[in-house]
Amino acid sequence: MSPAPIADVADTALWVAYFRALESERPDALFRDPLARRLAGARGREIAERLPKGPLSWSVAIRTKVFDELILQAIETRRVRTVLNLAAGLDARPYRLPLPPDLRWIETDLPSLIRWKEQALEAERPACAVERIPLDLADARERKALLGRLSAAGSPVLVVTEGLLVYLDDVTVGSLADELGTSFPAASWLLENVTPPVLARMRRTWGKTLRVANAEMKFAPSNGLGFFRQHGWQPSIEKSLLDEAERLGREMRVVAAIRSLSRFVPPLKAAYARRQRRFRDAVVYALLEHTEDRGEPPS
Repeated sequence: MSPAPIADVADTALWVAYFRALESERPDALFRDPLARRLAGARGREIAERLPKGPLSWSVAIRTKVFDELILQAIETRRVRTVLNLAAGLDARPYRLPLPPDLRWIETDLPSLIRWKEQALEAERPACAVERIPLDLADARERKALLGRLSAAGSPVLVVTEGLLVYLDDVTVGSLADELGTSFPAASWLLENVTPPVLARMRRTWGKTLRVANAEMKFAPSNGLGFFRQHGWQPSIEKSLLDEAERLGREMRVVAAIRSLSRFVPPLKAAYARRQRRFRDAVVYALLEHTEDRGEPPS
């Protein structure tokens, strides 16, 4: 067993992959990822068993399912033919989703993760063309060079940043938003956004461990998706974690119990409704479209 549950930010991908494996093995799984346990490996299980679960046991499943749906929807309705998955981690969508064979799926992540992923998936056949590029997104020069190179592709692009932005600071996320808009002016961008109170709770749960591994969670703009409007990105679809948890039957047990009882206890029903309104925007999955309109001014 290693001296620290998480040694560096790359370990967080193993951690998340293990929770995808657990969901996949449920009889009522929201999705099936037969490669997740292999990709997580023994290290992913060790991390999950040593750290507090927090909301990961249910929120990873919901996020994965919602991202699956929005990716397929974008490919079908927006004629997307290139998916750029930044900090892809151990996501295996090209191997489990019904993707068109002419789709180009490009993944970037840290070199160590790319090597592990290619080794683990060497014998597997994806549904579309997959290209993996070693890249540290925090390196501004390398990031700009990659986006500039890919901008010549020409086909409609869907950018995916699943579980990435929270590990970056405001300046880096703003720069990334600007660079994506410059490189792909007609692109769509699928992302997750959390509020400052959610970030504070995550820091209380895992903050010390992540700081030691130089993987601190940082990004939670006070103006929510308004942060991205300032950089020329407008939400076309917004989905709340709370609403999706209810839709998909993956609410926390205590919340599900309260909701069930609230049907018979009017005061409890009102309290539940207030809670949902208060926390609806706490975690949001959004599909953004690039526009020249910079939206609301910086706060």
